[in-house]
Amino acid sequence: MHLKSFEYFRSLAILSIVAGHCYTYWAIESFYEKVFANLITGGTILFVFISGFFFHHVFYPKFQYQQFIFKKAKYVLLPYTLLTLAGVACFVFYLDRPPYAEIFITNQINDWHQYIWLCAQYWLVGNILDAYWYVPFIMIIFVLSPLFIKQIQLPIKVQLWLFIFLLCISSLIHRPAHNLSTFHSVIYFIPIYMLGIMCSIKREQVFHFLKGKSFILGLSVILLSAAQILIYKQYGSFHKEHLLSYEGIDLIIFQKILMCFFLLSVIQKFNDKQIPFLKYIASTSFAIYFIHPWILYFFDYLSVFKRFNFLPGTLGFMVTVPLVIAISLAIAVMFKWTLANKSRLVIGW
Repeated sequence: MHLKSFEYFRSLAILSIVAGHCYTYWAIESFYEKVFANLITGGTILFVFISGFFFHHVFYPKFQYQQFIFKKAKYVLLPYTLLTLAGVACFVFYLDRPPYAEIFITNQINDWHQYIWLCAQYWLVGNILDAYWYVPFIMIIFVLSPLFIKQIQLPIKVQLWLFIFLLCISSLIHRPAHNLSTFHSVIYFIPIYMLGIMCSIKREQVFHFLKGKSFILGLSVILLSAAQILIYKQYGSFHKEHLLSYEGIDLIIFQKILMCFFLLSVIQKFNDKQIPFLKYIASTSFAIYFIHPWILYFFDYLSVFKRFNFLPGTLGFMVTVPLVIAISLAIAVMFKWTLANKSRLVIGW
């Protein structure tokens, strides 16, 4: 069964992810700007929720583990690998500006096997570009699919209590510093993936419950965003280096769970409506994901943002997001036109 509302959800999720990466380049000073920054950051949680939902809705009825992993390796891991190698070649060899050089490069590189090890490190962690850490993380989630099959077969009340327990852990461990620990990310995001699965299992009941609750859910999201700034004096996702250290309760994960339900409460009203722009963004979402970090990298490298630093932060952000989306789509279309069906192996579309 095709769910158009979740197609629109996916498009909003990728727009949120791009927006969250764009705002970091602009000055965020006022309280209201920080509240807004909180609302757009952490969009990965939306994507993980959708992935869990579709794991049950699409793959579970005829699940075959080997076929599932093969397709994910072909259409997710392969583009990631090719683009990671391209990033290493461009940023490390050509521009001599490797990301996280202080972590990945501890000694002078002289031998070819050191370069291979450097490539392997970037590939394993996914930080040649800011957004790429997601692929090593989600591939581990895919490998763990038999566990989620077991989850689906549990009584829903048991699933719910297990979700609550793991969510409490996630709220304490936060996301890893610089997203450099895939293991840490897996622990943090697992309850979100499980929540998506449970919402698919009880889809009709969830949609019925959410009817007429858009206002209260939206207000709750905004209040949690503001509470984070008032309590912790910070905005954006919670990150920390040490898994077991205590640095407060991660409010973003609760805010984004409420945002998932808020978006569902709104977009289910459009399940029978055609919105071509959102459908197109949804279909190209993986291409946008793979391409937009390159654009932001070169905007920063070429000091494009500095040339427009006279703009207020909010205005600069509002210009940057549609520009990055438009350029990403243009490049994706160019790849599609050049490589035809094989473009999916390179950019995921």
